[in-house]
Parts: sequence; C-alpha cells; structure tokens
Amino acid sequence: MKVKMTMESNINIPRTMAKINDDGFQTFAAAEWHRLYSPFVPMNTGNLMETVIIRPFEIEHIMPYAGRVYETNMNYHKDKHPKASARWDVAAEPSQKPKLIQSMQTYVDNGGLRLGK
Repeated sequence: MKVKMTMESNINIPRTMAKINDDGFQTFAAAEWHRLYSPFVPMNTGNLMETVIIRPFEIEHIMPYAGRVYETNMNYHKDKHPKASARWDVAAEPSQKPKLIQSMQTYVDNGGLRLGK
C-alpha cells in the first residue's frame, strides 16, 4: 500500500535569522567562549585573561601586549595555566568548541532566543 503525502513548510527564514543575530545571543556566545578558552590564555597576573571587552561575537583582549603574546610562541609559565598557548582560541577549539555549542543550545532551549511567533 502506498500513501502519497504533500507537505508544505512556511518558515520565515529572514525572521528566524534575525532572532539568531540577536545581540544578547551573540554576546552570550562571546562571553561563554571567553570562559571556555581562558585556561589556554597565558597567565602571570591574570590581566591578559581578565582585561577584555566582550561584544556580540567578539572578544577583545585590551592589554597592550595582548597581540604579541597571541602571535608569539613564547616559553609560557605553565604553573597557573598548564594549557597556556599562543593563539589560545585556536588551541582551545578541539576540546572546548563542543562545550560552546552545548552552552549555546542550552541557552536556546531555556528560552534565551524567542523563536516562537
């Protein structure tokens, strides 16, 4: 026996994308990513890790030496942050990106995005 079915979907893609592009969601994602990659940021006093500006999908380390530390593979002290690395966000990706995705999903599941009408 065959059953033929036709289905129609009326998803308003621009409206849905506008909700995902919400500043609150993007700022949450940036703050969460900063939290997750912080153990990979070289640490002496903690200023490099803690002195940041978080904007939607953007994290800016504002210490004057931040760019040099990020780009240079130095002999980092590992006593405070054993995972310290240049390009700390890239170094964190394999282990922390799945956690970020889960946090973002939890944010959505808990009503952080108003995906209804």
